[in-house]
Amino acid sequence: MDNKLNIFVKTILDMCFYFGLLAVASVPFTLRYSVQMTIRTLGEQTEYAAIADHFWYAVVSIMAVGVFTLLILFELRKMMKTVIDDDCFVEANVRSLYRMGTYAFIIAGIKLFRCFVYFTTAAVVIAGVFLFAGLFSKVLARVFDRAVKYKQENDLTI
Repeated sequence: MDNKLNIFVKTILDMCFYFGLLAVASVPFTLRYSVQMTIRTLGEQTEYAAIADHFWYAVVSIMAVGVFTLLILFELRKMMKTVIDDDCFVEANVRSLYRMGTYAFIIAGIKLFRCFVYFTTAAVVIAGVFLFAGLFSKVLARVFDRAVKYKQENDLTI
């Protein structure tokens, strides 16, 4: 199998993971500046001005979402390793897909809960995307589980 595309995707996932680590770690330092710049640009009436009023809650919720996003990237990196090794129908990928679904649901919950503290349209959109991604991941985990069982049966009959 030609692995150039798989290796390219794995490299992108690796870069996203490591840049994500830096981004999550920098939230307490960069968020205040970003909010101030947004308020200066869009004015005090912007929905993002509420972040300044709930700064530490925003920091914690953004960092929590970041951590669970990094966990999803970590699972994707593990799965891409099995694709590169041409052995993707394994139980470990079923568990990874299931965990990714759970992480996506947690992210959706954090974003929706945050709307009760301060509302942004982006939070609702992000929650919807991660809710859908979580459902998709759980369904895909079931499909992979069946594929793994079929592969194991096939390996035993040959």
